[in-house]
Amino acid sequence: MDRVRLLTFLGITIFVHGPLSPFLPTAYEATLLYYARVYPAWLLALIGTAGATLSEAVNYRVIDWVAALPALSAMKQRRAVRWSVDAFLKAPFWTTAFVIFTPLPDSVVRVLAPLARYPVWKFLSATAVGRLPRFLLIAGVGWLVHFPPAVLLGGTVGMSLLIVGRAGIVRGLGWLRRYRDAHRDPAPGAVSLVGKD
Repeated sequence: MDRVRLLTFLGITIFVHGPLSPFLPTAYEATLLYYARVYPAWLLALIGTAGATLSEAVNYRVIDWVAALPALSAMKQRRAVRWSVDAFLKAPFWTTAFVIFTPLPDSVVRVLAPLARYPVWKFLSATAVGRLPRFLLIAGVGWLVHFPPAVLLGGTVGMSLLIVGRAGIVRGLGWLRRYRDAHRDPAPGAVSLVGKD
């Protein structure tokens, strides 16, 4: 039973840190906090780091392949992209480790590393250096404070909906604003500059 649970944890780790990770912003932390009720923090940190590093290897190859597509290759020549790549290359290992360790979006280094042609093994090493202490810290908190599963699930679903639905909310608010402006009656006594037919 323990092996099945730990393999499930590894599978969740690989899935959540894969290409869908931008849409699952808190899913892994909640999973880590939940599993920390049963397993030692160091074990979860090691398994989590191994799974997340495997996912990053796949992500690196996918992003490298996508960036080489003719439709996107011109994007690499943009000034902002070149500046970002140059800034990343000043300290790629520690930039990657720092971003991975912090709550900053790791999608930035995930994209910059292949664009900068930073060697994949160095990128994966930096990822592991950032992930291990982060996962150990989160699992340690989960071991000390037992969050109710409903709170963990609710937080994960809420954050995911917020991230995924943010674009829809912005579009909806824009539509409401345009609708209101189009159907607003002019103020009493206002002169219309638009002539009537």
